[in-house]
Amino acid sequence: MGQTINYISIDLDDQELSQIILQNLGRVLPSKLEYLHLELFFITADDFKMFLVDFQNTFVNKFLINDITQDLYEGILFYTKEYIMKKKRVKYLAIKVRRELADLKYEVKEFRSYDIIVKRYFDLYINILDDIIYNFTK
Repeated sequence: MGQTINYISIDLDDQELSQIILQNLGRVLPSKLEYLHLELFFITADDFKMFLVDFQNTFVNKFLINDITQDLYEGILFYTKEYIMKKKRVKYLAIKVRRELADLKYEVKEFRSYDIIVKRYFDLYINILDDIIYNFTK
């Protein structure tokens, strides 16, 4: 149709749907996105890796990941470094999985050495409903 998607926000609290999204989303993303927000439930390291492998042809300006059921060190951080940091596929990154990546000073510094700026999750988060209501009431 000649249009490009620039903003994607997916918020699910269903483990099965989260798994399906991660296993398939990376293959259908455009080559460039302004904003990608994934708030999923129980992201497994294997599914996250599969997503990132398929994600290799996409550059995202602002990428946010949130899953309060996971620990940052159970694969999420490792695969983020391997497939996002080293490949320089993101400009701004926020990860919130029990802890915020932004709270880990050594990790923030390491990402910065690859020209990736780690931010706090809610510093990058766009509340779409608030934006719609605000624009509607203007």
